[in-house]
Amino acid sequence: MIVRDVEATIAEGLESVKDIFDEIVVVDTGSKDKTVEIVSRYTDKLYFFEWINDFSAARNYSFEMCTGEHIAWMDGDDSIPASEAKKIKELDLSDKDIVICHYQYAHDEYGNCISVVPRERIVRRSLGLKWQEPIHEYLPLDKPVYVSDIQAPYHRKQHSTSERNLAILEKIVAKDPKRPRNLYYLGREYHDFGKTDLAIKYLEKFLASRDPWWEDSLHAHEMLAQDYLAKKDDAQFKFHLFASISTEERRAEPFYHLAFYYEMNGQLDKAIQWYEMCLLIDRPKGLLSSHQPDYYTWRPHLQLCVCYNAIGKIREAYEHNEKVLQYRPQDSMALNNRKILAPALSKKTFVDGGLKRLNLGCGNKPLPGYVNVDIFKGPAVDEVFEFDQIPYSDGTIDALHSEHALEHVTFERAEKAIQEWFRVLRPGGELLLYMPDFERCCQAYLNAPLEDPTFKQTRAWYKATIFGIQQGQAGEPDEAQIHKSGFSKQEIQIVLERNGFIVDYAVNYGGPGQKSDYGTPSMGIRALKPVSPIKIGWICPENWDAAQTRIRVLRVHQWFKARGYRSRLVDYPEILSGDYDVAIVGKAFDEGHFRNIRLLKQNGKTVYCDLCESILDFPWVSEILSICDRVICCSDELAKQVQAVNSNTVVIEDAWEF
Repeated sequence: MIVRDVEATIAEGLESVKDIFDEIVVVDTGSKDKTVEIVSRYTDKLYFFEWINDFSAARNYSFEMCTGEHIAWMDGDDSIPASEAKKIKELDLSDKDIVICHYQYAHDEYGNCISVVPRERIVRRSLGLKWQEPIHEYLPLDKPVYVSDIQAPYHRKQHSTSERNLAILEKIVAKDPKRPRNLYYLGREYHDFGKTDLAIKYLEKFLASRDPWWEDSLHAHEMLAQDYLAKKDDAQFKFHLFASISTEERRAEPFYHLAFYYEMNGQLDKAIQWYEMCLLIDRPKGLLSSHQPDYYTWRPHLQLCVCYNAIGKIREAYEHNEKVLQYRPQDSMALNNRKILAPALSKKTFVDGGLKRLNLGCGNKPLPGYVNVDIFKGPAVDEVFEFDQIPYSDGTIDALHSEHALEHVTFERAEKAIQEWFRVLRPGGELLLYMPDFERCCQAYLNAPLEDPTFKQTRAWYKATIFGIQQGQAGEPDEAQIHKSGFSKQEIQIVLERNGFIVDYAVNYGGPGQKSDYGTPSMGIRALKPVSPIKIGWICPENWDAAQTRIRVLRVHQWFKARGYRSRLVDYPEILSGDYDVAIVGKAFDEGHFRNIRLLKQNGKTVYCDLCESILDFPWVSEILSICDRVICCSDELAKQVQAVNSNTVVIEDAWEF
């Protein structure tokens, strides 16, 4: 370390490293506060160096005082968090000459890092590396580097050094006006001071120099873009911003600046596009340039909240604001946004659906008897809206039809759409959902040949059934033909049921060798919104192999489901622990069943006995019938016999196989 007047931070820094390194070397360059006194508590390797306005000279002297095989360096206002200290102690340095660590240079008021600078932090001493340049010094790296995942040191800047740095750089550049690195840093200092014309002068000189360093180039272009924007030169602003992107496109910062420019100019559609781009960028670990993590996370979300709110998309605004709060739970602006947006969401005005039947995502395939809906206006489209933002009141839609549309949105949005569909349907309302069967599509892909003259029997076709054809088919954008999710038959039933639907049936159609729906392995599901909150459980665990039992139970069970009643085949433990209202028993009679039925009654369950033959003389039958709330009989004759034991009977004729 080289230090000077850092009494406010040095103890924290030395305390954080005292158990990490074999020796601590500190070079003081003229402290007048208690820095030297504090350092003396942690090390006896305290040296003094007369300050000559040359950081490299001081750092080289500090390196000369080290004796270890490797040297780690940091500043007097740096520290190492405990989590990163552990990584450093466990780092195997035997085969590493130069280790890159990720300097946490600046933080917001909540402690989140807002500036990361990858730097050489640990070097092998025998390399004899010497620091270069009086200011913004660096080590020339002529050996392979190892990029670690160490997020340290952690910087706590106590006071500004800009005036000192500017004075040093002005003298250096006056002496040697052609050295690119110093031109860049002088231009950067002028930029930070708001001296726009001088910043432009030196940054453009830097870019015009021979072989400017790529990282400095992209930052120079970004600063020039901001400086020209301050001068109201939009053309130069865009030129330099895109030059920065051209230098390295895997960074969010320039896209954010472009988005903010369009937002300030009222072009919200373009602003939204570029803010969304920031969130899509996955910055690679090996991209060793400084960056600002907040431009990849909460900042775009915050501005997307502002933009979506401005165009009336309250739900999108609210969702992006919630993402901000995931990163900054105490952010006053985001908390205020929540207060404003949450009531606006709940107050969203809907109109009575008039029991319409909606064909959602109709494309160019309208259905007679339905209102045909899509997000793009077209000859076959009656109404335009998103299928997860239906403008009708709760319970006012009679039926919904969706054919090969749900797979075009993400899993999260697909579930939100299903929740929206449940909201608008009337009790007993029908959902007919058609979509690719992801499992069968994958199987067809694996089983298909690589090439075939019919195309629709090849892997290329079945790949399209998984990921979408990815080309517009009826004038819509190509984006509309990309698949963003996929479900097997079992998976989509689980999603529907957990969001309140009753699945009546799920069947497969289409696929290899079939002409329907272009041969896409597909599935059709009929689901209903329940007509009643009552949940029915059929207890039939034993003589299931008996045809009269199986056929009758399945037939009546299916009858319930097809009409919007919650019905499941269960056992005693499940119905006792679950939220069932009615238990239907009667497929086995013995003392154990009698005790279980009495337990059901004690737990407040309504118990029906389904009786399909005259067995009143068998053991335990009369006892069980007598404690049931009602007995369902398969004939009037049987009902007359049962009434001697339980007068509350109802007749349902024998079921038949189908």
